Amino acid sequence: MSGSDLTATQLSLSANSACRSAWFAQEGDLIVSPIAIPTDLLFFIGATLNFDASSLSTLVPEGSGGSPILNDCTLLSNTLVERLNGHIRRNFSSWKIHSCYSSEGVARLAALLGIPQSGDDFALQRGPDLLNRKSHFRQLATSVALPLPSGCATTNPDELFRAVNSLRSESGSVIVKLDNGAGGVGNVILTGNESSPLPGARDTRAVAWPSFDPEALWSELTTACCKTLVVESYHLARALFYLEYEIEEDGSIVFINSGNIRLRRSKDRSERALIWTGLELPSDLTNEQWLAAQAHAYRFVELARTLGYRGMINIDGIFASDGRLFFNEANGRWGGGSVLHSIAVRLLGIDYSGRHVISSVRNVPSCSLQAALDRFVRHGFLFDGTRKEGVIPLAVDQDAGTVECLVIARDRPTARALQHSLLAMVN
Repeated sequence: MSGSDLTATQLSLSANSACRSAWFAQEGDLIVSPIAIPTDLLFFIGATLNFDASSLSTLVPEGSGGSPILNDCTLLSNTLVERLNGHIRRNFSSWKIHSCYSSEGVARLAALLGIPQSGDDFALQRGPDLLNRKSHFRQLATSVALPLPSGCATTNPDELFRAVNSLRSESGSVIVKLDNGAGGVGNVILTGNESSPLPGARDTRAVAWPSFDPEALWSELTTACCKTLVVESYHLARALFYLEYEIEEDGSIVFINSGNIRLRRSKDRSERALIWTGLELPSDLTNEQWLAAQAHAYRFVELARTLGYRGMINIDGIFASDGRLFFNEANGRWGGGSVLHSIAVRLLGIDYSGRHVISSVRNVPSCSLQAALDRFVRHGFLFDGTRKEGVIPLAVDQDAGTVECLVIARDRPTARALQHSLLAMVN
């Protein structure tokens, strides 16, 4: 993640993401990471995916101070460029760059290293930013007639006040989103009725319409780097899902995976947000829902291709309680399901979704990778390469005392039962 004003929650997510992204690695790769990837995790990755982890190299840029921010300034530092060049010259291979986010700095780094790739010209003009802002998503999605909730972008408290009071009449609730927020961290739902936490936001607040303080909400949500908020009518979801594609270097569009977004209520009833427990692949949309979502989403991906974007792109959507389809946002980068899909393909084959259900499970109690492995072996949970079922620990959050896991099962009921067993564990 780039930027200088990330919240503590975003910094923690970014650090965990760096570790789980190491699962993309293949033999001989060089991993450039904002934090050191634990050696035991790298060797566990190699053992699970059947390659020699000692062939991997990792590079943590100097001056990052352990802060999980890998931005363009860091990528283009003379020291990092020299170290990368030295590694490439010593290892005669056909190198490619696989980045989470195709920024201007990534494109400039590719040129400095002599590793040109399709889409760099678009990235040099910061084109991928168009695909990672909620206001831009509404603009682009409207141009290809994607079904969107009613809404608009606002750039000051007066606009925010008018937008909220205009849009609240549609469903009785609105959602206010920070333009460059991630994972719902920058979102707040305002509703006219007392409500338990609702999906999609870090807080659900009852408001006595039309009275609310736009200045306070503006000050709370905006940041030094982002002074735009998107306001939309809020619709309760019956199904939350995403679709992920890759636009390859030759411009061809490949469907990658789809999944359910899973949330649960906190045991702490004072908590104002639902807890994101993970993803489940493939999604359990009906055939009719799937065809409708796919047809709309593909038009948006075609637009991204025409603009010049190359790389991974994912689109979030819901089927509302009344059956209507709405799309919420797109992200031109790796998504939450990208690494899960990559692992499943390597362990189960490209057609895994016809025979298996895979899911991520966050916040499983464990103080270390070894402790998680020992416990999973003891309970018979650890992934078995012969049976093609079981649990794989992906990344450890030692500060929180939890581990994120990947569950592989033959069917949805088995996967969900195993998820429940994992979350019920006590250190």
